[in-house]
Amino acid sequence: MALDFDTKHHGQAAVIADVDRVMAWLTECGGRAVVDRSTSGGRHVLVPLAPGKSVTVDEIRPLLRQLAARLPTLDITPMTNDSTGCITVPGSQCKEGGYRQLVDLAPAAAFDTLTVGSDPGTLTRLQALLGGTWRTPTSPIQTQVHTATVTERVIGTRDGVRLHPRLCRSALPPHCVAEFANTGRVDATRWPSRSEARQSVITHAVLAGDTAADILARAETPEWAGLRAAYAHYGEPERAIRRDVARALDWAASTLPDSVRDTGHKQKHTGGTHDRSLNLWLTHAHRWVALEFAHRRDRWTTHAVVQALAWAAAVSGRTVEGVPTVGVGGRSLSIAAGMLPESTVWSVLERLREMEGSPLLLIERGVGQNPDRYALVPTVAARAATVATQDAAATLVEVESVHPAWSVIGWRHRILYDTVATAMDPMTADELFTAVGIGRTSGYEALLDLRTAGLIVVDNRYLSVGPVDLDDIGHRHGLTSAVRARIVRHRAERIVWREWLAAREDARTPPDPDLALFSIAEDRPLGAPEPDYISAVMNTGPPDPL
Repeated sequence: MALDFDTKHHGQAAVIADVDRVMAWLTECGGRAVVDRSTSGGRHVLVPLAPGKSVTVDEIRPLLRQLAARLPTLDITPMTNDSTGCITVPGSQCKEGGYRQLVDLAPAAAFDTLTVGSDPGTLTRLQALLGGTWRTPTSPIQTQVHTATVTERVIGTRDGVRLHPRLCRSALPPHCVAEFANTGRVDATRWPSRSEARQSVITHAVLAGDTAADILARAETPEWAGLRAAYAHYGEPERAIRRDVARALDWAASTLPDSVRDTGHKQKHTGGTHDRSLNLWLTHAHRWVALEFAHRRDRWTTHAVVQALAWAAAVSGRTVEGVPTVGVGGRSLSIAAGMLPESTVWSVLERLREMEGSPLLLIERGVGQNPDRYALVPTVAARAATVATQDAAATLVEVESVHPAWSVIGWRHRILYDTVATAMDPMTADELFTAVGIGRTSGYEALLDLRTAGLIVVDNRYLSVGPVDLDDIGHRHGLTSAVRARIVRHRAERIVWREWLAAREDARTPPDPDLALFSIAEDRPLGAPEPDYISAVMNTGPPDPL
């Protein structure tokens, strides 16, 4: 995102003030930027997006208009003209003479900023901070994809609808947002009117996981007296709040980064009533897989699927008689499992539910759009083996999704790395191989790869976590873009699947005898599916299920 601040109409002092203001907002929202100035005093603010992330002109235009309304010296023409819009880079020659020079950054620091990029949610947070929640008008097909996206990213009904936990933010809202909610005092540099200010409060509450019921309750407390006063002029304040909550929820569900797990944030499940049961199940399930798949090549991908099942149960499952259950499709699991191929996920699930003593029990077959439902049951043998070796309570596996970086590094490497990262005491290579249950040859090959990647270092024969983390590798390989592309493909496949189901249901429904008009030319009921379509479906079968 390139922001052009011009001195023509308001002077150099106004440019500096606007640049300082937008830089403060970007810092609040996780953005990074490179600033340069021209001989005339104009400035460019270059904001690199997260690696692998891109936006279209139509997607970014609402945000640019919000910025222009608050920053008088900002010219958004270069960013809103997708055919001839352009901007000069630091070091370019100025038409007044001289060259564009970096501001407050050395060339090496500027290079680092442009290479690492901003947080994946920077643009979304910036728009929320400024109180804007509108979407760009879309075509009917885009509207259908948008509806499917929002539907799968929210949970609950009526006043209990909320953003899916995997998308919620845990950070506190900016100080100005909290201050307006409390006092009703508007920061004029951010919000031209009270409507944007109150929408910003509502949007930040939705991003934190609040429902309409939660927000209505908080509006009655002294903490949110300012927000309550902002809606007082409405004849029905509660109705107006519900409207703004619905708008914020629709916007957040459709614009937040498109990944089950952003490569820039490590997601762990830390709340809920069945956390310990899931921790125990995952610990024992990993031990069971290690015992049953000890000499099989699919051991490492099975570990990833088991991890993804626990994560899915934590964020969207429920407990039945003390046993965690989850209904989730193979496509969603493929992303939570670190970008495993969907076919691999389905193959692993099929093997697990057919094996005796498996920690996975199929309790309900998927029908139509509903996925298979599983119970995560304890494994007696694995539990006994875990307790016999060491205190199980001290070695519970954390419930988290699998980082997509392992799709690049290798699936067997993940278990070795996690073992080193969670070990109570430093380990040697031989101790690591024994703990994981891997042969020396394979173990040393994997360990060499981990050391080359910078994830593991060796100091006096002992292993420890290296200076490079998984997020670094994710950024380096553009995995955010890969995750986003897969999710978009999944949405399109689900739309095709739903349309096929609807077409099949229409074909099965007998026509009304009173309306059975026949086409003379084709001798078939009007509106019936084309024969070619029916034969094609009978020959090839339906598309892949959820």
